This record gives sequence, C-alpha cells and structure tokens, in this order.
Amino acid sequence: MYSSFSGKSGRIEYGIYFLFNILMCYLALNLYKNVNLNNEKILNIFYSCLILLLTFVPMQAVTTRRLRALNANGTFVVFNFVPLLNIVFVIFLLLAKKPIIAE
Repeated sequence: MYSSFSGKSGRIEYGIYFLFNILMCYLALNLYKNVNLNNEKILNIFYSCLILLLTFVPMQAVTTRRLRALNANGTFVVFNFVPLLNIVFVIFLLLAKKPIIAE
C-alpha cells in the first residue's frame, strides 16, 4: 500500500507519511552535509540520493490518495513541485476536513 495510488487517505495517514518524509529528508541532508571528496564518505551522496528516491513515490502516492479523499483531482499533486506553494499545499492537505467538491 505504500506506493499504491488507489484508494483514499485520511489526515492522520497523510500526516504520518509527511512526518516520515521530513525525517528522511533531514537524514539525507545530514549525510550530504558530511560529504568529503577526499575520503570514503563520498558514499554519503549515494545514500542521500537513495533515501530521497525511496521516499519520493510513496509521498506522491499518499498525496494523490489524500486528494482523492477530498474529492479533488489527483493532478493537483503537481503543486508539490512548485516552491513555496508546496508548503501551503501540504498545510491545506493536513488541515482539510471536508471534501472540496460536493458529490
């Protein structure tokens, strides 16, 4: 279910995924910060990229499922890629209770 784009996702599930994503991004940035090209810590670049790639698809999937739970179009996931707008978008998805469009 981690990378499943079908179904719906509630606020709690989205919040847990978002918190996990923030923690993994922090870990990746911390690894990247310690990179030194003159020693064996060059592998930290690989591990940083691996962490980011492994968390990318599940986060996009849970965002799509959260949009589906709000009866919004799943293509609004594009807002995740717009700087500054993505922060407002995530806060909206965390706080929205009722469907956007009435059925």
